Amino acid sequence: MFDAKGIDMGEKENAHSMHDATAAGRGYAVAGGVAGAIEECLKAYYPDVTPKIIHAEGLAECKKTLALAKAGKINGCLIEGMGCPGGCIAGAGTNLPLNKAAAKVKWFKSVSSKQLPPKELAEIELK
Repeated sequence: MFDAKGIDMGEKENAHSMHDATAAGRGYAVAGGVAGAIEECLKAYYPDVTPKIIHAEGLAECKKTLALAKAGKINGCLIEGMGCPGGCIAGAGTNLPLNKAAAKVKWFKSVSSKQLPPKELAEIELK
């Protein structure tokens, strides 16, 4: 995507810190976090849209959900699949129990200065 837009990341200054991340984006690592962020944006920016969301956790559930979608049994849905039950925070390289990791992510979301990203990507200035 960067190549298509002619953006060379090697030439960009690191003008933004991790502290610029929105609360919605900070929750991606928890199962349901990516779809939850999309749902929050839809509610804020397109209140008349009610998304159908399905969460799949673990490889077996992801495979089953994708098979159902391919068979046409779940149409018009946003499907979020996390390979690790609980999300990335419960993956093989983690060193915290799921409940503690989830609490840390919840806290990290709560201290964000921004809840949602701007509606239009054009509002984001790349330096």
